[in-house]
Amino acid sequence: MKIKDLSITFHTEKIKECVDFYSKYLQAKLIFDAGWYVSIRLESDHPIYLSFQGCDGGVEANTFAGGVTLNLMVEDVDTCYQSFQETGALFVEEITDHEWGDRAFSLLDPIGNVVYIYSPRELHDKYKEAVKE
Repeated sequence: MKIKDLSITFHTEKIKECVDFYSKYLQAKLIFDAGWYVSIRLESDHPIYLSFQGCDGGVEANTFAGGVTLNLMVEDVDTCYQSFQETGALFVEEITDHEWGDRAFSLLDPIGNVVYIYSPRELHDKYKEAVKE
């Protein structure tokens, strides 16, 4: 599996406070805001993306209440999913197309963090207003 990009999602009830902190002190730019899920970009030679997800919403709400999600973008999520199935991996989420613009599946690592493996897809109209940049 070749990883094309990595971003991190923090699970928190303090989404606004986190966005305000990174915006004020690190000049982060808001790039996506769906309310329950917000993404920012930190400028560098290779932009760094951080996201904040409310613990009471989203895909992992029933199985995950804290920590981080490692978002790994891959070229072909279906091939990766098949290879993980062959290893007997336990999935938090089976492979699914999401309205927010990806096809993904999720695993838990040994300390309870989510590993979200995805490939981009077309964004559903209901999320197009959430895109800020």
